[in-house]
Amino acid sequence: MTNKRKQKTINRQALVKKEDKAIIKKMTNEEAKDFINQKAHLNCDPKWIMKELSEDLLPKIKAGKSNKKIFKKTIEVASKALMIYGLDTHYPLAETVNQNYKPLAIEFSRQLIQEFDCQTPSEKALAQIVVNAYLRVMDSSKKFNNCYEAGEYLSKERTNHLSVMSKQLDRANRQFITALTTLKQIKTPSLEINVKAKTAFVAQNQQLNINPSNKDNANKNENVEPK
Repeated sequence: MTNKRKQKTINRQALVKKEDKAIIKKMTNEEAKDFINQKAHLNCDPKWIMKELSEDLLPKIKAGKSNKKIFKKTIEVASKALMIYGLDTHYPLAETVNQNYKPLAIEFSRQLIQEFDCQTPSEKALAQIVVNAYLRVMDSSKKFNNCYEAGEYLSKERTNHLSVMSKQLDRANRQFITALTTLKQIKTPSLEINVKAKTAFVAQNQQLNINPSNKDNANKNENVEPK
């Protein structure tokens, strides 16, 4: 390659780099924010979880075009979707209680929401707190009774253990009552009372001076005689 051709190649490369630099345009903070909100996401974002299920995984399974890898991925993403709608499925609540109480946690939540006609997310969440506290009362009571009936001899360590368990039981019971009372207050219609009354304002520490008429003074002078 001649020197002239090398120089043309170098000039061409320099021109390309210059054009590339000219094309690159800086973004404002707002533009960067919009890009992040639209393109970037975490794998726990409900929006993208449901998008992956509805637009990719579930259509493939429904069309019979899934394989072992797709089926495994669908199960994984569907488990996240169950957590997204945890206020309706009650599955996240079931994860917080003992294995034996999981079915009761789900069924009790459904019955409580139906009983109080819970519609808003806050009402459903409060209902789940009621259920969680109730199940902790049940679990703590069972553990306390098992420990208490384990033996007749009460050592210092066993007595302290029973004391701690008793406090946990009382705490769970108070939380259950408080949460249930709050839920009842929220769902009870407020009582409105309209009172219409005529109010008289009386000034205090005021002196009232009344000047009687001449006729009244004359009558007063006639009726009052000096003794």
